[in-house]
Amino acid sequence: MKRILVLLSCTAALLLGACGKDSSLPQATGKASIRAINAIQTSQEINFLIEERTLGSVAYAAASAPARYDDLDYTFNFEVFYVGDTALRRIASQFIDIEANSPTVTLWVGDERTFDEADTAFEARFAHAIESRGALDYYFADPAISPALGNQVATLSFGEISQPADFEAGDFVLTITTAGNPGDVVYVSDTSAIAAQGAFIFLPLDGTTNTTAPVVLSAIDAAGNSSSLPDPRFPPTIQFINGSMDLGTSDIYDDELLTSQLVANHTYLDVSGELEIAAAEKTFYYTPSGPPTTVTLETPLTAFNGNRYRVVAAGVADAFIGIPLLPDRRPIETFAKLLLLQVSNNFDFVDVYAVEAGTSIDEANPVSFGLPTRQSPAPVSLAAGSYDIYITEFSEKVALAGPYRIDVVLGDVVDLIIVDTVDPAVLDALFLSGGPTP
Repeated sequence: MKRILVLLSCTAALLLGACGKDSSLPQATGKASIRAINAIQTSQEINFLIEERTLGSVAYAAASAPARYDDLDYTFNFEVFYVGDTALRRIASQFIDIEANSPTVTLWVGDERTFDEADTAFEARFAHAIESRGALDYYFADPAISPALGNQVATLSFGEISQPADFEAGDFVLTITTAGNPGDVVYVSDTSAIAAQGAFIFLPLDGTTNTTAPVVLSAIDAAGNSSSLPDPRFPPTIQFINGSMDLGTSDIYDDELLTSQLVANHTYLDVSGELEIAAAEKTFYYTPSGPPTTVTLETPLTAFNGNRYRVVAAGVADAFIGIPLLPDRRPIETFAKLLLLQVSNNFDFVDVYAVEAGTSIDEANPVSFGLPTRQSPAPVSLAAGSYDIYITEFSEKVALAGPYRIDVVLGDVVDLIIVDTVDPAVLDALFLSGGPTP
């Protein structure tokens, strides 16, 4: 697999005077800015450095903010944290001569664009970072203009970027097709209104397990801000989970009149399939199973194309709550990921342990300390291996649930919800992926 990090260098027309006559020291001839783009689908956030000074941290499909520097010689470095290590590990630099299977750093160079007050245009560059695709054609035009051979603004192979081009501010649709075949659409955007005096890179990448679309696209501006432009051909999905023992068996509707039923007979701990929904502001209505009468729970959600959502019902009678989530199920190649959600009505806070299989928690520290009910913390990173998962009361070493034996390799995602049982002194774990070894 060819994985790329991108260094985008922009030179500015700003000259500096020499430090002294006949100096033997390196002399800067101007200023430049640099930013990094993370195009590695299975990466964690990557630290970006100029020499040994950190410039920022870059998530997948995002860019760092531009950093200014004198245009002398520098080495730009990339570092990540491998679970089990005690320090960040350097994985790449601008001059690549590193271990096998490390990312490639691709350097994109261009002038830093400036605009006059009266300018009515914006600048656009188009890049190709879709690992799974060969050469692509890019069409960027008014929504009324369909792609046709000869009208493409760029034809690119993986890792390439187009020369900058100016476009008058207005409404645009970006369509990406297989090179030479305008009918084979790889990606298409909604109509986007783009204002004057901006400079953008339109960067398509492979979709992930967090998305319904095979290709996602980021529009990155000159400040390093990244905006997602979803493909409207791939609507969002939603999955419902009943995590409230008090809620009982429910039906779920997506309209106030209770005529459009999405889920029937939603029992405690039931996990629905992933259901396609419209991209819109929506409210989901829970009623006791059967002919709809009383609404017991209303859960609002603003859904965007391409995303995979989840709603978990929680709470006690007369105080039910729907927890809308966009769980981060994207695998990371440097660690296994443990996703947690706590929805117990009987314990306000719990501790979660992940200890080496067969060992006690007596001398161990929890991987999640004081996890509040109805809260989902940041994912926990685990090294490859075999673990026992325990859930205990806050600051106590007596297990409320577990041990659950899990065997994980790098890139695995263990996704679980902590739930009540009929015994108020005992908890359980509902595993949605990466469950216990049989």
